[in-house]
Amino acid sequence: MSQIKTIHESSAELKISVEIESSEYEKKFNDELMKLAKTVKLDGFRQGKVPVTVIRQKYEGQCHQKTISYLIDTYTQKIINEKKLDLVDTPSAKLLDAPSKNKNLSFDINFNIMPSIDLKLLKTCKLEIPDVEINDNDIDKVINNIRKQNATWNDSDNPAADGDKVVVDYEGKIDGKAFTNNKQDDFTFIINDTIKGDPATVALFKEFSSKCLNTKVHDVVEVRNQMPADFTDKELASKMVIYTVKIKKILKGQLPDLNKDFYETLGISTDDEKIFRDSVKTHMNFELSDKLVSKKYGLVNESLVNVFDFPLSENLVSKHQKELEEQYKSLKQSDDNIDDKIKDIAIKRVKLNMIYMCLAKEVKTNITDQEAIDFCNDQSPAFRQFYGEKLKKDKASTLLDVKNKIVENSIVEYVIQNSESNKVEMSFSEVMDA
Repeated sequence: MSQIKTIHESSAELKISVEIESSEYEKKFNDELMKLAKTVKLDGFRQGKVPVTVIRQKYEGQCHQKTISYLIDTYTQKIINEKKLDLVDTPSAKLLDAPSKNKNLSFDINFNIMPSIDLKLLKTCKLEIPDVEINDNDIDKVINNIRKQNATWNDSDNPAADGDKVVVDYEGKIDGKAFTNNKQDDFTFIINDTIKGDPATVALFKEFSSKCLNTKVHDVVEVRNQMPADFTDKELASKMVIYTVKIKKILKGQLPDLNKDFYETLGISTDDEKIFRDSVKTHMNFELSDKLVSKKYGLVNESLVNVFDFPLSENLVSKHQKELEEQYKSLKQSDDNIDDKIKDIAIKRVKLNMIYMCLAKEVKTNITDQEAIDFCNDQSPAFRQFYGEKLKKDKASTLLDVKNKIVENSIVEYVIQNSESNKVEMSFSEVMDA
């Protein structure tokens, strides 16, 4: 009689060991041989008349693999049904012993169990959702940025002023010694321009702007920058870096006028400034919509992780952890805490996957192809172009990707509607620059 033993059982996972008696294996193995004997064609024999001994000699390996797979699948399904398991994913089996004269077929099966998730806890989620109305001031700022991006730059002999473009050569040293990637020629930046990035990058840019302000071509200035203790590159963390900066060029920008020629360079055929502003606002709304979706995802996911608490399968966490280790292996040398960070991310991923699986039962998931296409058509031009190209290459998988995105968006909105959420008035730039 076959033996089924529980090796490990918790609310998150179950590990079962199965040993199949040789008689059960042989019966199924012989059944596979007989199936082949009825259909196989071999030279010198009529179909269905090939001796079983010949079939066994030629197809023994194939029947052996099919029998093992069948028995593993059968016992896996048997355990699921008998224990009424609600699973997170497909069970995984590990072959321990292949059947032989001295050993029975044996294997372990790992089941990752779906936890009990009480969605009533959504009421305790506290969310502050940005509420944004694009106004004329927002449009003016964006148009000004567009003009800056299309400015004409000319050499200047005057001292560098706010908004000027500066070309420099720099070399940085720590305690008088060079370090990796410590210098660059023809580094270009705009004095006191708005820079996005990590705090260390923003701080360095501000120091460069401050020291290069009011300088002239050929001037050499010294820039001191204290690197933060948590900087990812340990060679620089907590160190004072002293840069020698030589001014090579100073350029003043001439902003383009708002006229038909300028509008046409942006793909807008008009000489009417109002039409141009309306077009800019339309693009701003697309950008804002994308940003708000991303912002909502972040707020909802953070809240879900904090509110829900349940045991996780170590198998799943370990699987995600290995995937992340491969993804972030380049950071191993520069971040001593990367292993702890990776495990934390893996835990959050597994937790969120389970919560989303539970929440998916509360929203519409049977999205039609037409609904997926309509969704794409309602998105930003960049989104439409990206998915339009993907649809041409692989329509089926792309539509599935879009459908999953629609379901995820519905889940996020469901959480917001069923949580303690408040709208917080924010400006366009506050949301976009966050």
